[in-house]
Amino acid sequence: MEILDRNWRCRHGEIDIIAEDGPALVVVEVKTRSSRSHGTALESVRPAKLSRLRMLAAQWLTTQPRTFQTVRVDVIALERFAGDYSLRHVRGAI
Repeated sequence: MEILDRNWRCRHGEIDIIAEDGPALVVVEVKTRSSRSHGTALESVRPAKLSRLRMLAAQWLTTQPRTFQTVRVDVIALERFAGDYSLRHVRGAI
């Protein structure tokens, strides 16, 4: 993947990473957790957040001169517990 934009903001929200993966535009939500008291990093990305990311991707696309065949939402979850690290990349989280 090639990163096209990071921390893109508009009045409706923010996209952590916008990337290109071949013909696909990839919107990436990055979540970090150091405790599971409020669930895992992946569990924190709920359907409402995924829906918002799709809407934000549409907003971002309106600012671009090019088009993409598909749009995909990925989640990268980084967890750190007791000195151990875990990284998970979920492609097509929606």
